Order: sequence, then structure tokens, then C-alpha cells
Amino acid sequence: MTVDISDGLNLESQGRLDEAQEIYLEFLKENPKQPDVSNLAGLIYLKKSDFDSALEYFKDAAGGFPCAEYFQNLGLAYYGKKIYKEAMDCFSKAIDFEPDNVDFIRNFAMLAKKADQTDKGIEFFHKCLELEPKDTVGWNNIGLLYEKKHDYTKAKECYIKSLKIKQNYEALHNLGVWYRMQRNFTESVNCLKQALKLKPQSEISMLSLGMSYLSQKDFKNGYKYYMTKKPQVAAQYKNHWDGCEHKDKTLLVYYDSGFGDQLMFCRYLNLVKERFQKVKFYCSSQLRRLFEYNFTDIEIAYSDNTDYDFSDNVMYLNYHLGLDFDNIPFSKGYLKAEKSTDECFNTDCKKIGLFWQGNYDGYENRAIKLKELSPLLNIPECKFYGFVKDDREYQIKEFPQIIDIGKDLGDFYDTAEKLLNLDLFITIDTAAANLAGALGVKTYLMLPYASEWRWFDETKTTQWYDSVTIFKQKEHWQWGNVIEEVQKEIKKSL
Repeated sequence: MTVDISDGLNLESQGRLDEAQEIYLEFLKENPKQPDVSNLAGLIYLKKSDFDSALEYFKDAAGGFPCAEYFQNLGLAYYGKKIYKEAMDCFSKAIDFEPDNVDFIRNFAMLAKKADQTDKGIEFFHKCLELEPKDTVGWNNIGLLYEKKHDYTKAKECYIKSLKIKQNYEALHNLGVWYRMQRNFTESVNCLKQALKLKPQSEISMLSLGMSYLSQKDFKNGYKYYMTKKPQVAAQYKNHWDGCEHKDKTLLVYYDSGFGDQLMFCRYLNLVKERFQKVKFYCSSQLRRLFEYNFTDIEIAYSDNTDYDFSDNVMYLNYHLGLDFDNIPFSKGYLKAEKSTDECFNTDCKKIGLFWQGNYDGYENRAIKLKELSPLLNIPECKFYGFVKDDREYQIKEFPQIIDIGKDLGDFYDTAEKLLNLDLFITIDTAAANLAGALGVKTYLMLPYASEWRWFDETKTTQWYDSVTIFKQKEHWQWGNVIEEVQKEIKKSL
């Protein structure tokens, strides 16, 4: 019996994909060299996310009749399998067939951007701009891609070109963030305020504006905008505290951020306790034992499903207490733990802890390759301890002289016990840095050129922790000067 392709098309239009697919596959058995039908079969596999089967049929289609549509679909199958080089090659071939189809090219450019195929994304967006030179979206996207390549000069040029075409929110926002990355906070504030005139409800611009104010220690304006951060989390809680005293009420303090933020701002808990009958703190599970040990007058909640009268974000306690950045309390340290008795710390050498890689989903520019720290390992009379808990790249295997205690670390109390044995802790911007500072452990904090707002624009010391010394990059992504300065400081102290 002859198979009728139109039956398959009708079934597919009704959403009966399995039945349509049977017809296409049966037809191809009888007529194996039919690119259009191979393409139809491939599209159904693509809808089902069966990318291997989709590849097989799209290859037949593109091989039998090379055209833009078939190469596009073949590229999408490779994209689904996260084989991005082949995907981009197919998209390039599709563009060769339809070089004037700007929508077509723009879609590929956006896919390249999402796949972190930076060079291809720039190439495709430039092709769009050849066809539509006044495409502000294209210029903005190229700027973002140049930032990924750490080419900040070209990135700025793209945002400026976008703005010369017309004033637009995206370019103003991107330029505002760009200026903050260059530590030009005044211009950052100007651009972000202009962006908000065009899009007043933009949470991301308000957050960015808040960070630019806070980087300048502008407490009032900074928190005004910064407190828009993750409003959906705040919406889960009732009666947000405004700083007033309620001696007969209970306050629930919650978190919406990482371990480091909770460690830095928990210093305000005992001050808040003076204004309430009872304070509960719902924190991350890995911090509970440490906080229970230190905050004996505060209930560490294991769930936010608990009775309370008012609520507040742990990061906003200082704001509601009215304590600005000239009034940061407990900078000498405010956490304690029992010192570890591990045998590895029984040495007369100077005990130095190292931390080089934090959250892999965090800011890339905070991390440093362990091999870049290797010059420190040549300093005599020192013993080194690796504190990285999740060393996915297993960098430490190349340095047997480092004692790997990170692999056996438990919660943050466990880490605190180990840190208290050190003479010095050398770390990137991570939760461990805040823990060491809160414990009063001597710490060398290595910061990127564009660091988080909470370190302000400091280059030596920090008001948060007396025991922490800052070593900051002099250029983006360049750790050389930092390592050199750290090495000199260690040698001075021997």
C-alpha cells in the first residue's frame, strides 16, 4: 500500500506526533532518498528532544538537498546535544544560503550567545548589522559578548553606538554596569538613573543602581534601591520590620542569598535582639551548627514555617538598625568555635590555608587557578592546607605539598575549627573569607579589579574585619600583581 505523506501532515497538525512519525518513517522505507520527508521526520524527533535521531534524519535531508532550512534544523539538533561548534557551522551554512534574511541570522546570533559561543555570536550579530545598521539590540548584544571576551573597550564602543542611534534602556543599563566594573561609580549611577527613566520598574536596574551607590558607601541611596533584590522572596514573609522596637514581639530573620552574606551580616543579630522579645533566624542548613554555638539567645529555625510577628532579611538588619558603614560593629570578630585537634596541624611551620575556587556557578572573576598560587608554595618554613571543598577540576593533585583538608570538610562549624589552627588564610572572595574574618583569623583576601560592592573600593583594609588585608588586581583578570604582593607580605612576616 502506498503511504500518503499528506496523512502524516494532517495528523501532525492535530498534535498526533507518534502517528505522523510512523507515516513518515514508513514512507522513507519505500522511498529512502526524500530530503523533505527526512526533514519532517527529523522535526518530530526534535520536538521530542530525541536529538540523536533528529541528527540522523536532518543529515539525510541536508545531504540530499542542501538548503538553509535543512542546515538550520541540523544545527538545532546539534545545539540540543550541546555540540556547539557543529551547530554554529551548520548555522553558518544556512546563512550562506540566505545571507539577507536578518531575522534568520539574528536567531542564530542569539543561540550562539546563549551557548557561550562568543566569537560566532559576534560574527552573526555583525552580519545582522550589515543588513540593519541601526539595530540597537544588535549593538547591545555585541557589547555584552565583547565583555565576555574581556574586551571592555570594544564593549563600551558598542553601547555608545547603540545610544547614538537612539536612547534605549538596554544600552544605558549595560553601560551603567560597565562603568561599575571599571570602578567609575559616578558615571554608573548616572547611566542607571537614565535607564530607569525609560523603564522605571526594572528590578535589575534598581539592584544595579543600589550596588553602585553602595560601592561608594552611600548607605541611604544604596539600600533604597538594593532592597528590591529578589522581591519574590520577601513576598513570602509578612510584616516587614521597619526598625522600631517591639519588646513583646518575635522577629523572624530570613535569608535570600549565599553563605558569605549570612556570615557577614549575622553580626547584627544580637543588636536586633535588644529590640524584640525573641528573635528567630532561618538560615542555610550548613550554617546552623555554627550559629547555634554562637547565638545562644537566638532560636536557629530549621524551617521558615514558624510563628513570628515581624520579618526581615539578614542583609537589611544594619539598614533597619540605622547603622551605616561608619558604624560596622564587631570588626574584631564575632564568631567562635573549638579549635581542631587534627594531627596535620601539629607542626612548628607557619600554617597557611589556601582557597582558590568557590561556587562554580558564582562570579568567574573571583576564582584563581591553583597553579597561579604555586609561587607561594616555595616559601620556606611554611605548611599549606587546601580548604576547597568542591575541587571539581582536582587541581590539588598537582601539588602534593598541599594537605587537602577540603575534601573532608563538613559544615561551616567544621571549617571554623580548622581555620582557627592557621597562622594565615589566603583566599578569594568567598564564604570562607567571611568566616575567617568573623573568627578573627589573619586573612589575605584576593579581590578582582571589579569586586563586590561590600568591599567598596578599598585596596588595603576593610571595615568589616580587622583581621583581613585586601590585595586587589590592578587590571581585570590579572592575578600576577596580587600573588607578588602576597608573597612579599608572607616573607616579611617570617
